[in-house]
Amino acid sequence: MRSTVRQSALLACFDCVPATRHRPFLLLALAIALVSASAGDALATRGSRYITSGLCGSVPAVALRVAKGFCVGLAATGLGLPRGVLPLADGRVLVTDLGRWDAATGRLLILIPKPGSYESRPILKGLDRPHGLQTGPDGQVYLAEAGRILRVNLERSPPTATPVITGLPNGGRHPLKQFVFGPDGAIYVNVGASTDHCEDAPSPRGMHCPEAEREAPGAAIWRYALANGKWVGAPFARGLRNAMALAFAPDGSLWQAENSRDTLPDGGDSETLPHDELNRIRPGAHYGWPYCTDMGLLDPRFAPGDCKRFAKPERLLPAHSAPLGMAFYTHAAAPNAWRGSLVIGLHGYRRQGHRIIAWPFDTSGRPARQFRVLVDGWQTSARHPLGAPTDIKVDTLGRLWVTEDRNGTLLVIRPE
Repeated sequence: MRSTVRQSALLACFDCVPATRHRPFLLLALAIALVSASAGDALATRGSRYITSGLCGSVPAVALRVAKGFCVGLAATGLGLPRGVLPLADGRVLVTDLGRWDAATGRLLILIPKPGSYESRPILKGLDRPHGLQTGPDGQVYLAEAGRILRVNLERSPPTATPVITGLPNGGRHPLKQFVFGPDGAIYVNVGASTDHCEDAPSPRGMHCPEAEREAPGAAIWRYALANGKWVGAPFARGLRNAMALAFAPDGSLWQAENSRDTLPDGGDSETLPHDELNRIRPGAHYGWPYCTDMGLLDPRFAPGDCKRFAKPERLLPAHSAPLGMAFYTHAAAPNAWRGSLVIGLHGYRRQGHRIIAWPFDTSGRPARQFRVLVDGWQTSARHPLGAPTDIKVDTLGRLWVTEDRNGTLLVIRPE
């Protein structure tokens, strides 16, 4: 509302400027002021609306609901569209700023600790929709753009980036790339589906979805391994609409939190269906997209069919909660009740999202029947922007670092 009033007042001033030789310059000044007013209001929605009180470690504390034994701190604001996060051993933090969806304006930011905050500066620019950040077995930083994965040399001044995997699909509805390194040294990469439920394909009864079944599938996790100095890829598992949350468990198993379909098989939409999923990923398995959702709900557009031939989720997540980042919290500093849990950020804009949850695992390596809430309270408070947890990483001190793309912020969850 303030923006609208301010813009209307500035526009009204155009008619007040006398028609003299100075009028073009005055009009230009007013135009700049108008743009600045809009930009100022835009910045006000990116993190600066958090109200802080006291400290969480060395940064201002945010009064969200957080589980006993933790606090939430506001480490940095004004980061653009922060997606991936990677804390470094020396205390600095890397963040990918997506930039824009329609142009290669992304950045890699480095955040340097200062008294009471973190100061950010860009070290790479002109990136194409960057998201994933990981440390490789070689100790180097790896970064995912929409169509490739780069190795970043931070020791160079300025830092340099070398492509190691290229030619990844970079269009459709899910162009962003998340990836993880496996215990075997291979890179496991999400290649998201180009559609919601293969709706762009011809739809006779009994059809198959070409994207899910082709030799080089989308909606899949690909495994890239080094062979003769080159990273060679092959499909590892398919039928996964958008695997933006990936993590290896301590026992070496790969887990994925699935961003499931937006619409139901009958074409409708619901607040409670279809569920997002937590899957244990096994090589060669097909997890059902787009034919089956939940624990065996068949889309009749693909009938006749049998959901029994697809791997079922280990657990169901709330519908449309949009898990985007997750990490196994095995650090010794984690409180006992939370140690070993799988921490997941739910990014979704509906009521089931904007939470950070933790799924306990039992001694057999299976998730418990129900998750626990680690952080929430965004949706019930007018004092904060709506939460948007995006990526999550654990640092060497047991702190959890969380980006928020809609708010332009970096949060830190600290065990106390």
